[in-house]
Amino acid sequence: MLEPHPEPRRRTPRCLPLDFGDPAAAFGAKSTRELLLAWSVFSACQIKPLVRNADALLRWSKRLLPSALVDGIVKRTFFAHFCGGETQESMRPVLNRLHENGIGSILDYAAEDDVESADGPASRGAPHGRSVARTYLYETERACDAHLGTFLTSIEAAGKAPGQGFAAIKVTALGNTKLLERVSSGLVAIRNLFSQFDINKDNVIEREEFASVYSELFTDATPERLEGLFKYLDKDDVGVVDFLSWSRGLRLHDVPQIIKACRAPGPLALSALSTEELALLEAMMNRLARCAKAAFEANVRLMVDAEHSYFQPAIDHAATELQRTYNRHKPTVLNTYQCYLQDSHDRLQLDMQRARSEDWRFGAKLVRGAYMYLERDRAAKKGYPSPIWPTIEQTHANYDRCVEQLIRAVTSQGCEVMIASHNQASIERAVALLEELDMDPGEHGVYFGQLLGMADPLTYVLGRNGYRGYKYVPFGRVGEVLPYLIRRAQENSTVLGGVAQEKALVAILRLNDRLSSSRKERLLGGTPVRCATAGGVRRVGLVFRIVKNTSAVDGGFLVLVMNFLKSTEAPLLGLQRGQVALSMESEWVASQNIKGPHLV
Repeated sequence: MLEPHPEPRRRTPRCLPLDFGDPAAAFGAKSTRELLLAWSVFSACQIKPLVRNADALLRWSKRLLPSALVDGIVKRTFFAHFCGGETQESMRPVLNRLHENGIGSILDYAAEDDVESADGPASRGAPHGRSVARTYLYETERACDAHLGTFLTSIEAAGKAPGQGFAAIKVTALGNTKLLERVSSGLVAIRNLFSQFDINKDNVIEREEFASVYSELFTDATPERLEGLFKYLDKDDVGVVDFLSWSRGLRLHDVPQIIKACRAPGPLALSALSTEELALLEAMMNRLARCAKAAFEANVRLMVDAEHSYFQPAIDHAATELQRTYNRHKPTVLNTYQCYLQDSHDRLQLDMQRARSEDWRFGAKLVRGAYMYLERDRAAKKGYPSPIWPTIEQTHANYDRCVEQLIRAVTSQGCEVMIASHNQASIERAVALLEELDMDPGEHGVYFGQLLGMADPLTYVLGRNGYRGYKYVPFGRVGEVLPYLIRRAQENSTVLGGVAQEKALVAILRLNDRLSSSRKERLLGGTPVRCATAGGVRRVGLVFRIVKNTSAVDGGFLVLVMNFLKSTEAPLLGLQRGQVALSMESEWVASQNIKGPHLV
């Protein structure tokens, strides 16, 4: 049985809402060099042609220039801002500074792969729909074994960190991507076969439905065979088979034997794994199990990262297998749900139901998603509907309902959830729900996570107010983490408002006696102009561009800017299209015409 979730102690109500408009709390600990780097990175992220074609530009650069030179440039710019270091030892200063500010660290070896990039010469031209076992590069297996060692070291380091330790793993680093695609196809075929047997579409298969469809598809439909199979699937002896029973009873290892009786080859037969593929799958699962066992013994939460949607069925399957073993008494393994995927809420509900029925602790990390460009481009090229919600509003709504469902299940089901979001509105809703339910965030398994180099106002304010704030700290050699860095740049380019906010705050902090006036103008591209105060006194201020259009300059952001200016006695003198005029006057003016917040 599950251990009962501990009863939280009573606490003093917090002062809400939290003040995420305190840039000094977020950026005050950063050096001028780090702030200048952040300004440069966020500026580059707004050059959309550069960001959209970053992958091609990097490949082109490496053909013209030495790879070491290109990697060196990346290492001193995007890598330095978004990554903790190349090794765990080089990350230590970053981790220590986060801890000093009440923020935990999630260690993540950020190397990743895609099925296209994994295609070696031997793998090209493999027949569609047939086993590709002979196309697997066994050098990949050796690389996966090496990655396992890196993950185990990360888990060990996370176990020694203060507070609740977290580590993240990527399944594509522990298994061949072509194998993952094949496994995903097999799991989808098993799911679709359930729908085929469910004739009346009531989400359960009755005995008569099972006998009817099985007789159509298979040649061995004797009464004894039908009765034996149905009883095997109906493990609870309730007279019907639901999808949870079906998916647990019909395993990938069973399919090669089952399809021998198929009347005609169909999707299930075409997706059946060969003996060699099953051995590779077992090797991958053994690597994952070693990670989960190490995390369990070190009391570390192990987060299984979500990846491309065409790998996700295999990743979900792997995470569930680990949870069945290692989540019996505590939620050691947390699977990740990308809420920009249209099926994410249904999968979350199904997995929570599975945890209840099988009596283990559920854990999840919720993200919006990080592969939008790739998913949409691939869907368009291959002619299938995009799996992503059509609008950002639908993604926001789906994310918030998943967060609410999990927070409410923390006390009732003993769940734990990592709310991994850069969206201030979603964070505020989650904080308000915790307060409404009288849940002390320091006592319950509710965590908040943001990526290193992004959304510092959220993480630092949460950490300083007793919430469990974490930074996702990726590491790895520069060449290995380039896909991760490209996605970070694309994400920043897409979420223009959030980037404009961080970019402007970085600039404002630099104005706070960090640099001389002449250096400010030179570095920020500022132009001296004459500004009038309310009293009519003419002074020289510094005008710098924050954004290129007013759509990203919303009221909530301007209030945040003014709060900082007021605290440093540098008043806002006027607003123009895409510009803010600053002066060292002590008088505060022009603060009454700001509209209410509308944060991205």
